[in-house]
Amino acid sequence: MVAGVLVVAAVLVQLTLLNRLTLPGGEVPDLVLLVVVACGAHQGAAAGAFAGFGAGLAVDLLPPVHHVAGQYALVFCLVGFVVGRMVERTSAAVVPAAVLAAVAGPLLAAGVAALLGVPGITGAALLSRLPGAVVCNLLAAPLVVWGAGRLLGGRRGEQPVRHALRAASGTRGAVS
Repeated sequence: MVAGVLVVAAVLVQLTLLNRLTLPGGEVPDLVLLVVVACGAHQGAAAGAFAGFGAGLAVDLLPPVHHVAGQYALVFCLVGFVVGRMVERTSAAVVPAAVLAAVAGPLLAAGVAALLGVPGITGAALLSRLPGAVVCNLLAAPLVVWGAGRLLGGRRGEQPVRHALRAASGTRGAVS
């Protein structure tokens, strides 16, 4: 329930506010991708894939649409699943999974667009736009993934973060 509300809110904020901002470099963070990452990291692979598919389908079908329907449903579904599997295997993988998704999401979206024959996907266009998209995602990832994880809550949502903090601090005791 909370994941669905987060996904809907992320899609609405992305489409109504973030995509209209003019930031230096012309890129904005992909809030929807980062919320899908949080869903996968805090609820598992199946929930991450489900949230990713729903979020991607909403992005694909809501205006303004400049790409093939299903493109982002595929990308976000894969990202949510992979992040969920990484965290299911070892709960200390929350931070590396979020970083990997923030970098791989735009690359995967560009790769799928190139495979689908979307016009304008050239090497020069990728080299000029992808670094900005990756940097924006990396800058926004800690706040969005942490905040969405706090809202998702629950035992499963808190355990990976506590374990990652304990592993980073080198202690075996409880983290307060």
